[in-house]
Amino acid sequence: MPTEQERLDVIKSMAYDLLKVLRDAPDKTYTVEELEKLIDAYIAGAQQ
Repeated sequence: MPTEQERLDVIKSMAYDLLKVLRDAPDKTYTVEELEKLIDAYIAGAQQ
């Protein structure tokens, strides 16, 4: 079982990865549904 620090590191890493995706296309706007799909795809990929 991961420690609390490891868990926090994973959360921070995920947030950084998602911010990078959003910053790579600064002119694009996202709907709530698109952001949900993006996060769902990220989580699904991380679980593999």
